[in-house]
Amino acid sequence: MDNNYLFIDGSALLSDIRRYKKANPNLAAKKFNIASFTTEIFTSKRLQQFHNGGYRRAVFYFVKNDERVNQELIIPNFSEAGVVEDLQVKYCGKKIPSYKKAEEWLENQNAPNYVKDSLYKSEKAVDTQICCDALVYLSLNKLDRLFLYTNDYDFIPLCQSIKSMGANINLIKLVQEKVNALLVKECDAFFALNKTELETLFQDL
Repeated sequence: MDNNYLFIDGSALLSDIRRYKKANPNLAAKKFNIASFTTEIFTSKRLQQFHNGGYRRAVFYFVKNDERVNQELIIPNFSEAGVVEDLQVKYCGKKIPSYKKAEEWLENQNAPNYVKDSLYKSEKAVDTQICCDALVYLSLNKLDRLFLYTNDYDFIPLCQSIKSMGANINLIKLVQEKVNALLVKECDAFFALNKTELETLFQDL
């Protein structure tokens, strides 16, 4: 099996889910299934040329106490036999405490979700954890290609390092809109789901 990994910046994913649901009200009561998302990425015919159906692990990185995880996602039951295959959820980092008051104020003002989601950029250590994990695999020659879900400019040095050390990096997003062009430029390929693929990932509990 090739050393292919899928790393998901949870804040970027959750922000995109909320944005997509706002544009598609029929999905408002549904949740996004992260296990199905992983399966979609590694069974997509459009991505076969990059991973040939093989991967080591998909890792979702979320800031601790991010209420959006329970609100928006279906997290698999890891204690149930046969449910989870090569999928990991990491809770790391934390929100800066001083932003709690700002979050409460925005909630009282009925601020739109994209404004409230911006507070989660105040998290600490999540981006660093993603970079550290990727560089550890690189140093051990255990990373051939990283599929990275993010839209954060801060990941550009990681993309450059991965390429300079002989591995490849693909940028993954739910949709093509509002994608960081500078980040795309530093990746080997960019992939976004189409509407049919995407809407099957929003499911009832």
